[in-house]
Amino acid sequence: MRLRDLLAPLAACAAAAPSVAAPGHVLECPARAPAEWGDARGALVGVDVLSTRRGEAIDDAAPPSLVPDSQVIRAGTLHQSWRMNQDGPDWQYHVWCRYSGTTRVLKLAAPGVRQCERLLPAAHPDRPPQQMFCD
Repeated sequence: MRLRDLLAPLAACAAAAPSVAAPGHVLECPARAPAEWGDARGALVGVDVLSTRRGEAIDDAAPPSLVPDSQVIRAGTLHQSWRMNQDGPDWQYHVWCRYSGTTRVLKLAAPGVRQCERLLPAAHPDRPPQQMFCD
C-alpha cells in the first residue's frame, strides 16, 4: 500500500470538516471583558448598537444608540434584534460591549453584518448572563 493511499481518507475527512463544523458568528461580544483589561474582567452586562455617517466621530458621552427593531420574551429570555447596514454606503454600524466592574467599552466595527441579536434575562436586563452576536 502506498502512502498516498493511506493519506487519501484523511484528506477527505479534512476537506469535509468545514461543512460539518458549526459556523461561528461574524461578530460577537465576548462573554467576559478582554484579558488585556487586567482585573476588570467582568461579565457582559450591556450593549449599544450604533449607526453613524461614514467619517463622523461618535460622541462617547452621548452615543447614537439604536433601539432594537424587534424584541420578544421567550422562556424568560429577552430576545432583541437589530437590522444592520441597510442605510446605504454612507453609513457605518458599530457594536459597543459593556462589562460589569468597569466603565471601559469594547468597541467593535460591524461592517457587512445583516442582523445583531442580544439575549438577556428578562427579569434582570442589567445582569449576566448576556449574549450579543451578529451575522
